[in-house]
Amino acid sequence: MKKFALAAAVAAAAMMAVPMSANAQNWYAGAGYTNFDADGADIDAVTGRLGYRVNPNFAVEGEASTGLGDDDGIDLNHNAGLYAVGILPLGERFDLHGRVGYQTTEVGTPIGYFDDDGVAYGAGATWRVTPGFGIRGDWTRLEGGDDTEADALSIGGVVNF
Repeated sequence: MKKFALAAAVAAAAMMAVPMSANAQNWYAGAGYTNFDADGADIDAVTGRLGYRVNPNFAVEGEASTGLGDDDGIDLNHNAGLYAVGILPLGERFDLHGRVGYQTTEVGTPIGYFDDDGVAYGAGATWRVTPGFGIRGDWTRLEGGDDTEADALSIGGVVNF
């Protein structure tokens, strides 16, 4: 029930952002590299992200990742999440952020596929090299429903449009 309530809250926040989309400058997209560390498995992935900055201190975003190979037979098929993001601007070019949301993951192993979903939370920073392009780094903890957890470290570019 807690998972459903959290997913509903994040979805409601995302729906509130849609009517405010008249200013397209608040949209952002990003792509980058993510490393997942899950129960000793070290999995590399490519991650894409799309978000909408509702105001200077709040955004909603979705992201998806797919594995770039395997680690001893463990392969990330996909990871996807929807997040509410709190933002702390530190000047014109630098932001800190914290995020919380809901994610789902499918991992392939030598004995079959493993699906898990649950709460995800993390923190990061964005440095805007220009007004339209920045570099973003994140740490995210993925809490699974079966007492599983993973840490994801990502770095990539972000474009505002």
